[in-house]
Amino acid sequence: MTDQAAEREIGRSRLRKEDARLITGQTNWADNIQVTGLLHLAVLRSPMAHARITSVDVAPALERPGVVAAFSGADLAEGLGSLPCAWPVTEDIVLPDHPPIAVDEVRYAGDPVAVVVARDRYAAADALEAIEVEYEPLPPVLDLEAALAEGSPLVHADKGTNRCYTWPLATGESFEAVRERAEVTLKRRYHQQRLIPNAMEPRAVVVTPLASSGEYTVYSATQIPTSCGSCWPS
Repeated sequence: MTDQAAEREIGRSRLRKEDARLITGQTNWADNIQVTGLLHLAVLRSPMAHARITSVDVAPALERPGVVAAFSGADLAEGLGSLPCAWPVTEDIVLPDHPPIAVDEVRYAGDPVAVVVARDRYAAADALEAIEVEYEPLPPVLDLEAALAEGSPLVHADKGTNRCYTWPLATGESFEAVRERAEVTLKRRYHQQRLIPNAMEPRAVVVTPLASSGEYTVYSATQIPTSCGSCWPS
């Protein structure tokens, strides 16, 4: 792009391109994708913020109509491993194991404990009610500063701390040096509200296997690889 062309863009309104297909119902969402033999997965989540899982029985769910399979975290632990950390911020960051489905302990309300696979979404959701889970409640920690206090309940007991990392941000002169020569210094405490973004289409995935080659086609309504997180591109 030449400098002359770049100057013409400054201050120019850019028209949106996606509105027409959104308001006319032409956008293709992950939920619209239909393939032969499509199965649906539903997730049973913990109602407790912190508890030890003493037992999970998925057998009753398998007796429900339309159910193809049901698994606990223990059933899948060896194959699924731990969710990776996409951004290790510091070299000494504490990275506890994070199984996609809880195996021994749940650490937040909503932590997945079992999944059901069925021939339609309603059968999968209904079958969740049949799964029997027993919990042994553990003390939760609900405040960030309280979590760092000595003697606080540990979210991951094997790590011995609730501190994940300390991230120093430094550039140029040190903060202390600048503060020493400042005529006025202010100290403020800010409380930030909890932020929960809600997309038009939550994260959804459709996977179609190609038996002849062993390959898979993945349609993912998230930031990667093809979507903006709020809509599925047509």
